[in-house]
Amino acid sequence: MQDFIPKPLIPFLRKDLNPNYISEERGILKYLNPDFLQGDNDKYMKFYNRLAPFYDFGERWIGWLKYGNSVAEMRRKMMQLLEWKDNASVLYVSIGTGKDFKYMPQNINIKTLSLVGIDISEAMLRRAQKVWKDKLNLSLVNCPAEDLPFDDNSFDIVFHVGGINFFSDKQRAIDEMLRVAKPNTLLMIADETQDFIRDQYQKNVFSKEAYKDAHFDLTEIQNSIPNSVTDRQTHFLWDNRFYAITFRKTAD
Repeated sequence: MQDFIPKPLIPFLRKDLNPNYISEERGILKYLNPDFLQGDNDKYMKFYNRLAPFYDFGERWIGWLKYGNSVAEMRRKMMQLLEWKDNASVLYVSIGTGKDFKYMPQNINIKTLSLVGIDISEAMLRRAQKVWKDKLNLSLVNCPAEDLPFDDNSFDIVFHVGGINFFSDKQRAIDEMLRVAKPNTLLMIADETQDFIRDQYQKNVFSKEAYKDAHFDLTEIQNSIPNSVTDRQTHFLWDNRFYAITFRKTAD
């Protein structure tokens, strides 16, 4: 294992990582296989790299003016769908700026959590690093969701918020999240509904160009979850602007 890898990440990493794709820069591990940096992944990686400096401002002020406290309440309800516990290892896929950490259940001692966040956008990870580096035990990895650099059965909690609607390979991303989750883990994937994409992203001056032709089918994502899981539920939040699918990895 390379000397530059942050120590908190070493217990989680696969032993077969391609050394040509792995590097480290200013505290963020990079594992970037070019096979997964094409198509929509490349398009939205570049978009969020440009948007990152303004992302939190947009939600905090512009979003609040339009939606009030309803966004925060949605995030709080969404995070309560997971089975949080002290001393857990947690993987947040598509962490963005990490805003959802603000809404973890109050009865959890966040200092006991080993948190790992991944995102295809390095600029979004830099924002997360700046906000959370002194508040959480958080390690960050720049990689696509379709090629997670972690061992099988590594994490007690695995969840994804925002992005899967337009991943290049939704099926593979879900398979990867299941692979790295421990048996009996309840996973969650969540994102905006098509109605919100139409009413917000395709009209907003900052995002309408990136999303002008964007459309997704929720059933495609639902059908990408293998039949082997249990406890599958689709939850609609925030007046049907957001969905969250929870499902449990079966025991080996």
